[in-house]
Amino acid sequence: MAAGQPEPPIQTSGFREPTIAETLAREFFAAIDERDPHRLRATLADHATFRALPHGAPVRPADEIVAYFGAVVSSYPQARWEISDVIATDDRAAVQFVVREFSTKLGRELISEQIAVFRVANDKIISVVGYYDTAEFRRLFWDEE
Repeated sequence: MAAGQPEPPIQTSGFREPTIAETLAREFFAAIDERDPHRLRATLADHATFRALPHGAPVRPADEIVAYFGAVVSSYPQARWEISDVIATDDRAAVQFVVREFSTKLGRELISEQIAVFRVANDKIISVVGYYDTAEFRRLFWDEE
């Protein structure tokens, strides 16, 4: 490059193949949103664990995780789970998502933004840990109804 000449921009394609961790995490939330226990179970290793919060007791094995989410979606029959962002490596994914449910009593949509961290091995989810503002979630989904 001649002196005083700007460096050429770095070319990036903007496209990348999703990792297995991202694919499984997206499928996990799609199964919850569709209320499909068989689809959800297919994402999980038999020995998978789920913790709703980092300090919470784990739910395990996979069949218990499916039962747990069955109870969750039954509690929020109109709720939708929407992924807004994923940061992933081959064996981990951090997923930012939104839970939305319209409240007829309040006449507005209740929204809770959350994060879940997934670990993957042998093409199955082995661990999910949820991170969310419990005070916000309680206020929006329990106290106001």
